[in-house]
Amino acid sequence: MKHILSLSYGKDSLACLGAIEQLGWPLDSIVHAEVWATDTIPADLPPMVEFKAKADKIIKERWGIEVEHIRHRMNYEEMFYRPICRGPAKGTLKGWPLIKGGWCRHLKVTDKLSPKGIVSYIGIAADEPNRFHVLSETKRSPLVEAGWDEPYCRQWCEENDLLSPIYTTATRGGVLVLP
Repeated sequence: MKHILSLSYGKDSLACLGAIEQLGWPLDSIVHAEVWATDTIPADLPPMVEFKAKADKIIKERWGIEVEHIRHRMNYEEMFYRPICRGPAKGTLKGWPLIKGGWCRHLKVTDKLSPKGIVSYIGIAADEPNRFHVLSETKRSPLVEAGWDEPYCRQWCEENDLLSPIYTTATRGGVLVLP
């Protein structure tokens, strides 16, 4: 069985590194699903691109694992101009997705994150019981098992120089789509 951390670079998924270490759980690899605006422009703003590089370096130095960055064959631009394939709007352009629902899952590569024979570690904090329903034998949250809540995850990230710059203006950044 291979054990993979699905990393979003948010406080909860980064704090999973500390919880995994505390619990003594195995960790074989770390995967991050990149989202791109176009083929040459990342969807992340420059401070986040810089933070990811810094975090990758810290992770490599401390845990000896190189973060694998994977990306979907399509980007935001291609999704915007993609025609609708079925239903009454068939043939019209999708345009900007609705805010309702997990539309960004179409831009993330999730099949690589949890194929058979894999245990995926995901950053669900102990104080997020409304998200526990996605946990299973193959989708586990080290934070829940260790009892780490969101404030503690933030504290751990601050103490380990792994707090994303997104948290200077927001309480949450990005979306992690579960397979």
